[in-house]
Amino acid sequence: MPELFADIDLSIMDVTDDLARYDVIIIGGAIAGGAAALLLRREAPSLSVLIVEKRAAFDAKVGEATTEMSAMFLTRRLGLWQHLERNHLPKEGLRYWSSNDQVTGHENASETGPFYRSLVPSFQLRRDVLDEHVLKLACDAGAQLLRPARVKDVDVQPFDTGLTVTQTVEGVEKTRQVRCRWLIDASGRSCFLGKHLKLIDWNDEHPIASIWCRWDGVRHIDDIAALEAPPLAAGNIGSRRLATNHYVGHGYWVWVIPLGNGQTSIGIVFDKRIHALHESRERLHAYTTFLKSIPSLAQLIGGATPDVGDLRALSRVAYLTRQYMGEGWALVGDAAAFIDPYYSPGLDHVGFSVDATVQIILAQTAASPPDAGSTAVFAKQMREHNATFDRSYRWFFRCVYRDKYQLMGEHDLISASFLIDTALYYIFLVVPAYRFAKRFVNEPVLGPKPAYPSYMLLAFMKWRLRRIADLRRRTGEAGLRNDGRRIKAFYDLGLAPLRMAGRGAKLWIRAEIDAVRLRLKLWFGRRQAATGNPSIDAPMDAPVVQT
Repeated sequence: MPELFADIDLSIMDVTDDLARYDVIIIGGAIAGGAAALLLRREAPSLSVLIVEKRAAFDAKVGEATTEMSAMFLTRRLGLWQHLERNHLPKEGLRYWSSNDQVTGHENASETGPFYRSLVPSFQLRRDVLDEHVLKLACDAGAQLLRPARVKDVDVQPFDTGLTVTQTVEGVEKTRQVRCRWLIDASGRSCFLGKHLKLIDWNDEHPIASIWCRWDGVRHIDDIAALEAPPLAAGNIGSRRLATNHYVGHGYWVWVIPLGNGQTSIGIVFDKRIHALHESRERLHAYTTFLKSIPSLAQLIGGATPDVGDLRALSRVAYLTRQYMGEGWALVGDAAAFIDPYYSPGLDHVGFSVDATVQIILAQTAASPPDAGSTAVFAKQMREHNATFDRSYRWFFRCVYRDKYQLMGEHDLISASFLIDTALYYIFLVVPAYRFAKRFVNEPVLGPKPAYPSYMLLAFMKWRLRRIADLRRRTGEAGLRNDGRRIKAFYDLGLAPLRMAGRGAKLWIRAEIDAVRLRLKLWFGRRQAATGNPSIDAPMDAPVVQT
């Protein structure tokens, strides 16, 4: 393995003139800001670009798995194939594991995931390494960098924004005034500009929280299968470890992601209405105890050690902006919105928002001086940009994520949802991009108006699956299908999406048929209770809150 940072020398640029003016200033130099600067300088070398990055070095933040579309953004749009192949791991799709009282480990847990290796590229990332590399490419392309530096104040005016920037050089703080035609906020969850403009709202309809860290010494799931569970090994050809493995249960899911440096990222995401890990004062104990209570996970982390210094948590995760772009400013990536790490949508959002923003800025700055026609064109582009990304967030949340944690304890239901969600993602985004457009397309998930039928289908499906999951809990049959089942998924640009959609529909239909039996069971139970003969199948108690 090459020395990852041997060729990285991002020296601090000293702004010597007050009131320096740039075409574009970008707040934040991680993947969103670095990619925006790189694309702007590559496609319009005459534009002056300044990046203001607060960190002297990037840390190992979460964001370690791409999807097929974000991988296309990194490989074909940014040209990072060599970097990704040398410093990161390939990702082999998504895999799901469920448990109940019968499960003792991976061998008898219910499993859904790819049978063969994925034919569409995606990656497991070390975000600190990726962020440094893209930032270096942007600087090599001519972008200027202030690092470490912070924006202390901002005065947003149409195409003439002023910023007060504080830079630390050898322990001495220097304050400079800079102005720009375009200001891009790529500050991540800091949401610097969005908060300044009072555009950011918490999405309290989605009350999830998360806790995570990286581990050393996590066992290799494929070796466990080969040495301890030959039938499990025989049930798959591709690598299970290289998938993003999800361990799911009622109200939570756990990600397990291998990293190129030998560590493994393990994080819990949970619905705060069901679990209360975020309230524990002994965070590490609550985190590790929760993980070890899952039999399959206990197999992996027995003997492993968490990197205690890396333990992080968020008590609120989901938020959104009311507006992505205005006259001379734009929000990209996590600086604009975030829903949920489930399905790894964060880097998709980075790719879509950065590319769409860059295209609009290039068009607007090319019209100099602007005339009435170009002004009208920009106003229309801005309206469509804001509407498309706002619609994408709201539709995506409502039909994929809202109350989804209610059905995570049912293996067949969460598998049906995964298969149909993924099939539609392939049919309407991945396949058109790779087979027809043959380039990265910056239309976000469910953003275009023609996506409305897909939105309605997914929203109806999630509503029905949640109703069925609730019915199972009320009749005492929660989790009965979580052991001993194998459901195969495939990732390619041919018939795989249709096969996954068909399998998902089959699981859904079977669940609907079984729900008729459960409703009869519930009705007879109520009738027996009303006649003084209580049924042993009375509704379950409320879920136990785990700490």
